[in-house]
Parts: sequence; C-alpha cells; structure tokens
Amino acid sequence: MGDLFFSLISIAYSIFLFVESSKLPEGIANMPGPGFFPRLVAFIILVLSCCLLISSLWRFFKKRKCPSLQGEWIQTISTILFILLYVLFWNKGNFLLNTFVLLFLIQVVTGWKWYFALIGSAVLSISVFLLFGKIFHVLFF
Repeated sequence: MGDLFFSLISIAYSIFLFVESSKLPEGIANMPGPGFFPRLVAFIILVLSCCLLISSLWRFFKKRKCPSLQGEWIQTISTILFILLYVLFWNKGNFLLNTFVLLFLIQVVTGWKWYFALIGSAVLSISVFLLFGKIFHVLFF
C-alpha cells in the first residue's frame, strides 16, 4: 500500500516539475536550453511512477481477488490511462517515440509477448510516420 501512495505523490511531483520546467526556455535548434534537463527528469519520474502505480494496483487487486476488476477490466482501464498519458504528451516530445511507447504498452497489457509487442509497435509507428509524415506531408507536432 505504501507503493501506491508513493507513486501517486511521485506522479503529482513530476507533473508539477514538468509544468514549472516548461516556463524555462527550450533552446535554439539543436542546442538544448535550461528547460531541457528538468523536463527530461520530470518525464522519467512520471514514467517510472506510472509503472510503480500499475504494479502496485496489480498486486493490490491480485491479493484481494476482486472478481469485478479481473480480466478485461484491467486491460481496459490500463489502455484508457495510456491513451490519456499519450494525449497529455501530444505536443511534447517526438511523435514517433510517443506513439511507439503507447502501442508497446497497450500490446503488452493486452497479452502480447514483449518481443512481439516491441516489433509490432515499431513497425506500426514507423509505418504511420512514413506514410503520413513523408508521403502525405502531415505535421504531427
């Protein structure tokens, strides 16, 4: 239960850190500015905190043997959370990386083996990027 509270506090802290670091300049072209490192740290804390939250919730519900939250409900809730995080980071970072991580996490939660999920999400995200970005000239971010 301590992991659950710690992960929630860490998520709140990382969001606060991300918001505050976004007030710093990003930099010019390929030279990172003073806001780059704090945003990177905030993103890493957020990802790790979300992983800790999911694993602590998984252990909590597995220990309680709650039949109403077994099976497809966990996959559905996890998928909704992943898509929500994807939307929150829509204008931040790289489209290709964000889409790859989203697809990988959804495939792992839905029961794919991690190496098939890795290959499938890489192929799909690169295909979408090449098709819409390079052929149709759609601006992603």
